[in-house]
Amino acid sequence: MKICIVSGSPKGEESITLQYVRFIEQAFPEHTFPVVHAGRDIKKMEQHREAWDDALGKVQDSDGVLFATPVYFMLVPGQLKRFIEMAFERDGTHAFSQKYSAALTTSIHYFDHTAHSYLHGISEDLGMHHAGSYSAHMEDLKSEDEQKRLLLFFSDFIAAISEKRSIPREFPPLPKVSPTYNYNPSAQSTVIDTHGNQVVILHDATPGSDQEAMVRRMVSLFDGRATVADIRDSTMKGGCLGCCRCAFDNTCIYQDGFRDFWERYVVPADILIMAGTIQDRYLSATWKQWNDRSFFNGHVPALRGKQVGYLVEGPLAHLPNLREVLTARAVNSGANLVGIVTSEPKNPGETDAALAALAERSVRFAGQGYFAPVIFSAIAGRKLFRDEIYAHMRAIFQADDRYYRSHGCYDFPTKNYLQRIGARAFSLFLCVPGVRRKVEKDMVSYMVRPLQEVIQKSRVIKEWRAR
Repeated sequence: MKICIVSGSPKGEESITLQYVRFIEQAFPEHTFPVVHAGRDIKKMEQHREAWDDALGKVQDSDGVLFATPVYFMLVPGQLKRFIEMAFERDGTHAFSQKYSAALTTSIHYFDHTAHSYLHGISEDLGMHHAGSYSAHMEDLKSEDEQKRLLLFFSDFIAAISEKRSIPREFPPLPKVSPTYNYNPSAQSTVIDTHGNQVVILHDATPGSDQEAMVRRMVSLFDGRATVADIRDSTMKGGCLGCCRCAFDNTCIYQDGFRDFWERYVVPADILIMAGTIQDRYLSATWKQWNDRSFFNGHVPALRGKQVGYLVEGPLAHLPNLREVLTARAVNSGANLVGIVTSEPKNPGETDAALAALAERSVRFAGQGYFAPVIFSAIAGRKLFRDEIYAHMRAIFQADDRYYRSHGCYDFPTKNYLQRIGARAFSLFLCVPGVRRKVEKDMVSYMVRPLQEVIQKSRVIKEWRAR
């Protein structure tokens, strides 16, 4: 069989993900593996039609397609995102249609599941039969057990193609959404006082779009005091290269305007509103590239202390995976997610009300210093980064290591010796049969009693009532 490898890595042949493919290639010499370097050659494909046609020809001539890509910012790299956009823009879906696909990603298992869901949905949008996904840690290939697991995965992919396996569609097609929201300045009455908070709205709107209308409405809600910036003005020369040059001192290898743009607009913002339009189950490739390039900050909460909101044009209600990514982008970066407003409601008045509520709550939360309790993804992500950096990555990611040390991020439970001693002593205490029976009998009351005492003694309640 001929299995076309659509490689999302900008590193080309030096891609870690591609080494997993080369391992498969050695184990299955009866098959051939032509590679489309979507990540490396995307600019060439954009500028030269023959390069695009050559890539599409490799897909067309294959029996199956394996998307092999690293995970960048909870999804595929911006370069592969752009390749997928082009497949739809240039009527290239016929090359993929009715073929079987699979996905192979490498990462440290941070939001690999959202990258897989994206590729699964896109495969089905392209008319393909998606046979499964494989998530490898970047170091897995060094383990013989993981090597065997990888080969079993790929052999099942080959079997799916051979037997023309029936695979039900998992992600329904997205509905076509026509522009429905029009900003009417004469109908506005609400104006939100920013109380000195700096409001920044980032967007990539096109004239006449719902996104542009929502941005204009949001600006007017802040009485023109919001700073508005088009992310395309950051003059990015290209997408993240995955070179990790920034790991030492947060300095990107690119010499373009992105860092200055970040420092000018993102850093000073108290309230950050990001506006985008859904394209192919994410926002635009420009937004993906912009998010990828923000990795120069490393694995630190780069939006810490900010109130964040989103304005989204398109069928977000049909994309829970995208909502999860947008939520994690804010919350896992240390921000408070105030809300997400879409242009989906048929009644523009609903959108107006939602925008006004977003503006009012963002200012109020900024003034109160309110940040919602962190959720699972933020807690799990923080611990994953902590462990990976401390154990494997701090020699390279020195900027992260300095930040983690200075901010107490290396908070391993094993370092709390008093807690460990107490837990061990309590465990020994419970070995006494009579004590254990007593604890089992009164377990629920033991659990709730400390909280009941807190309620009775709370100074915060008294102060709140006296306001």
